[in-house]
Amino acid sequence: MSTINVRPSTSAAGSVGYVLYGRDRDREEELKSNGETRAASFAMKMAGGGSTPAEFVERAERVAEAHGRKNQLQSYVLAFHPDEFDVTKQEDLDRVRDVAVELVERMHSADYMVVVHKDSAGGHAHAHILVTNHDNLTGGSLQRYTSWKHGLRQLNDELMRDEGLSVLPAPEEPKPDWELRREAFASGGFEQVLGDKVAAALTDSRSVDREAFEQVLAEHGVTLAVTNRDGWSYKMRRDNNKLGRKKASGLTPEFTAEGSQALFDHHKQKGQGHGAVGRREEERRAETDYGDSGGLDLAARRRRSADREADEDRRRPLGVREDHGRGAVEEVGPSVDLAAARAALDAAGRRRDEEQDRRDREDDRQRRAAAEQQRAREAARRIERDAIRTRSALDDAGDQRAVEEDSYGLG
Repeated sequence: MSTINVRPSTSAAGSVGYVLYGRDRDREEELKSNGETRAASFAMKMAGGGSTPAEFVERAERVAEAHGRKNQLQSYVLAFHPDEFDVTKQEDLDRVRDVAVELVERMHSADYMVVVHKDSAGGHAHAHILVTNHDNLTGGSLQRYTSWKHGLRQLNDELMRDEGLSVLPAPEEPKPDWELRREAFASGGFEQVLGDKVAAALTDSRSVDREAFEQVLAEHGVTLAVTNRDGWSYKMRRDNNKLGRKKASGLTPEFTAEGSQALFDHHKQKGQGHGAVGRREEERRAETDYGDSGGLDLAARRRRSADREADEDRRRPLGVREDHGRGAVEEVGPSVDLAAARAALDAAGRRRDEEQDRRDREDDRQRRAAAEQQRAREAARRIERDAIRTRSALDDAGDQRAVEEDSYGLG
């Protein structure tokens, strides 16, 4: 069974750079120097025959600028349950790619790039589908299948049936995890960089509890702040050296106390928190060797995009080589069942939402009761004022009659 989600992206360079190289700068440089990427399987199609990531990014930027569009891409994540595909088999990863290609071609007549990641920690495969926000037939922006509720989920279910794959019996809109949620923030901006660092620390196998998590966060230059009012927040120095802060819930539910605890528990269960330093998430992923693309400089494009959006430059020069091969898969120790952790996170999120709904209803009830009491007090004050005015008027009338009678007697 699969889930599908979508977010618009204002930075083609940032999105492409992320799906090919990940969030860690050192790992990015290592992949670049080895001529590798994170992709376990890859597909791409462009009008006019373009075949490199550089051409994909350049055209996405060009058509967006030509038409005055803020969004350069629509970014989809198609994720499968671990029981559906075996991430240790290349043929299964290629099947994920083929299903993703079929999905995007049913959705749009637009340029696209499909990058499949294998997550050995969670044991599930997922495909990033980046689609240029330009319909090659109509010349307009993408309008269909840009919302889970309006056609996207139904189309995905239809495709799964056609492919002989499982369909969720009662699908709910998946809460976007950080890989998709990061698209909502400016490429290279404070929130995106902060979230990438938190995600790297949270997926580190040493993060078995809050104390250990805070130690790993410190290695990334991030501190955790906890208050009764705001819950968890994360703090990090901005480029201007001023301290910036962001609530965990404002980034993704994964980074809240409840979301993090689900991953802490699974790190403990798999016994990964009692040994050598944990491997970074990117080191767990399959890598693909791309031949020479003519010097794609995604970093420069990311810097230009970040300047436009957030005036923050956080990318280093990198090149992509392209020959559609694939590199060696790194094996690591016992894995963490992130799929189960995500399920636990979703359950915790539902409980949190239900509790919030209950609190909202109670707040509404209290507000209505307070408003009713206020109206009753105001009505009582009006009645009292009217009574005082009436008594005052009667007293004045009595005084006036007495004066008139006195005057009459004198006359």
